[in-house]
Amino acid sequence: MVQYSTALALLGLHIGAAVAARQPYDVRKIIEAFRNPHDDLTILCAHRGLRWNGTAENSVDAYWRAAEAGIECIETDMRLSKDHFIPMIHDGGLGRTTDVGEQAGKEAYNPYTGQGYNPNVEDLNYEGYIENLHLRDEMGRVRVEKVPTLPEMVQAIHEEGMNVVLELDFKDQAAWYKTPEDFEALRWVQDAFASGVQLAFIPVYDPAMEDEMDTLASLKAFSQTNYTISAEIELRSTNGVLQDLLDYVKSTQSTNVKFRTAGTFYAPGDIFAPGTVDFDRANYTFPDDEHQSNSVYTFQDNKAPRLMDSLLPDGASVDGHDYRSDFNWIIKQGYDWVISDTPDLWAQRLEKQGKRNITWMLADGSKVINETLSGGWYKRHELM
Repeated sequence: MVQYSTALALLGLHIGAAVAARQPYDVRKIIEAFRNPHDDLTILCAHRGLRWNGTAENSVDAYWRAAEAGIECIETDMRLSKDHFIPMIHDGGLGRTTDVGEQAGKEAYNPYTGQGYNPNVEDLNYEGYIENLHLRDEMGRVRVEKVPTLPEMVQAIHEEGMNVVLELDFKDQAAWYKTPEDFEALRWVQDAFASGVQLAFIPVYDPAMEDEMDTLASLKAFSQTNYTISAEIELRSTNGVLQDLLDYVKSTQSTNVKFRTAGTFYAPGDIFAPGTVDFDRANYTFPDDEHQSNSVYTFQDNKAPRLMDSLLPDGASVDGHDYRSDFNWIIKQGYDWVISDTPDLWAQRLEKQGKRNITWMLADGSKVINETLSGGWYKRHELM
């Protein structure tokens, strides 16, 4: 789940031939669609790639599958190792997504109990250690693919000719960028400006930030910068904390605003198809109804899974429910782009609602490739 982070979209990836359901996108037009909304288009970002059914998250395979399914954006997670490499890992620990326990000769980490060997990425070197770990899929099975770094992933995208935008989630970000001045003071940002690199920045706003900063003032400031292309606004309920930010994006008439779009994360939960999971769940028992009170379970580092409603910041929702697992609620809020664990299913439903006109993002002279993969090839229980 995206929290307390920033997102950066990469421009200029190779435009390759369209095969299967892969679309001939122009990444510059995808960026433009992030910035300026279209009533008949909701942009989709595959959360850690198009995974499930044995495809490990944040793997080259998961990214390839997303491109093959015609998804134009991939949200990807990164950590900083002890020796300053950037492995593609979501959690603070390595236990859930790799075979670090087996390779270390220790008890494998179990995400259903929060027990087992789960060393932090930041405490280990990538060279000679993390680079040798194999990825684990959502069913607990160890795969052949090893942990890639960001440069390796970008190279794989180039070599495979995937026409996608990467939304980079820096998980080790210690502080929020409260103002453009904070962001522009970063050395790598200054280097980018000096080198003529065109940054595409997306600030993320979470209800937990309200006590630390004036989120609306921050949004207004970033909306006037040329490098900010949209905002991720993680509203938990209608009229909840951050509603004023979403209203501002949707209603402002200021001519100084450089974007008029907002996105969010669709949160269907991490537990699904209990009978197929290979993990020894020890004393953890799956509920008869995964979606208790219309809430869903999500993994926690070194803890048993918890309902998302129980993780809400104080006052974030008007009724104590996190509505981000509700497809219809997200659409009703008017979000222009969505990060989803099930982007192929989203694409199908959006197309039926007239909100998946991807021609806005195609390269000049190109047409939509109509051959499609069958959506939902993995097994999940959805609230959609």
